[in-house]
Amino acid sequence: MFVKLFAFFFILFAFWKLSDADLNLSPKVVIERKVLPMDVSFETIEAESYLNHIRAETGMQRLSRNPDLDAAAKAHAHYLVSNNEHGHVESEGHKNFIAQSAVERAFFFGYDSAIVSENLSTRNHNSRTSIDGLFSAIYHRFGFLSPTISELGVGIAQDKSDSDKSAFVYLMGNSNLNALCSGKSFSGVGKYWRGCKETSYRIKDKDFTEAVNSSKGNNPAIILYPFDGQKEVPPAFYAEVPDPLPDHEVSGFPISVEFNDHFFKEVTVLGFDLYDAEGNSVEVLFMDSDNDPHQRFTANQFTIFPLKRLEYNQAYRAELLYETKGKNKTITWHFSTKQIREKLYTITENTEVITIEAKRSYVIYFQPLDAHDLIKDMLFPMDVDVQFLDNNTIKLTIMSENLDDFEIKSATRKLKIKVVSP
Repeated sequence: MFVKLFAFFFILFAFWKLSDADLNLSPKVVIERKVLPMDVSFETIEAESYLNHIRAETGMQRLSRNPDLDAAAKAHAHYLVSNNEHGHVESEGHKNFIAQSAVERAFFFGYDSAIVSENLSTRNHNSRTSIDGLFSAIYHRFGFLSPTISELGVGIAQDKSDSDKSAFVYLMGNSNLNALCSGKSFSGVGKYWRGCKETSYRIKDKDFTEAVNSSKGNNPAIILYPFDGQKEVPPAFYAEVPDPLPDHEVSGFPISVEFNDHFFKEVTVLGFDLYDAEGNSVEVLFMDSDNDPHQRFTANQFTIFPLKRLEYNQAYRAELLYETKGKNKTITWHFSTKQIREKLYTITENTEVITIEAKRSYVIYFQPLDAHDLIKDMLFPMDVDVQFLDNNTIKLTIMSENLDDFEIKSATRKLKIKVVSP
């Protein structure tokens, strides 16, 4: 008997305008491996804690929880799960509809400022994988690491009968601006700003600027990610909506820098490079506001995308050369990728043979043959337990001591496995 295992990868979406798999041998039985249901209350707390841990490690201000943003995020998470959808926009008439946009949903639950942003992911089984996935997606990363946000709402939902159907929603805002929108409307002479629930409400331009700058001033001048010394960095980037690398289905984890415009009025990046532990240069694609295909980068946001996946168990060094106020400056920082503690096999060809012991676990990494090589499904014996760690990596455990040699097949790869006694 064989089992066909499908790899499900999270779906990522961004909301950035502030305010506004066939194999010739088909099995007779298909078993979908389900994980246990989440403890939603625990994962909600964990999401806030983990996100704030990342921000703190970058030197950024922690985000406080806002009950109105919590309610709006939770409502949208329930909408997504109820309708098996995965976007920011809700459709009127669908189950648990609240409002079309994230801003409108925030208003519905009592938030006063129109300056909100939303990140979300679906089909995750815990908050850490959700957040890690969003940090691998550059547009979402910049949203989480924005120096203008100061408060957060978290909403998590999961289908009671299907643990794969889940939604994680993160709604972010600025507490100072929200407070201004609940005060007295500006009626004097001079410039003013409109961006509150009450459309006629005015905020004096000076007060608006001070509110935004107060948040920016509480954050670092330069925001790096991965942060210096970070460990367990995922080696790959797969997909994002919209997709910054439409010609790649798999590439390496992006490295980014944002210059906080509260401290930098003008900055020019002269060089941005990545090196492995032996000092070899890693081939990357540099992206800024000029070549961002979706025009979502600001003038102060810069990223390099390794064109191939990074390796497991490896240390990397990033170097950034920039110019500001007529002076050249350099930043160097280090990070390391996810450590595989089981024996790791790296498969580099279409067909290979490996030898393993029964009753042990192994991690098998199918190194992509090109920018589109994903392991989308697999055929394997029932006495073998297979888990996808990502779309190119599986964790394999031989459950029986009496299993004969066997094969694992996908649409593009074949692995012959010889089994020996422990």
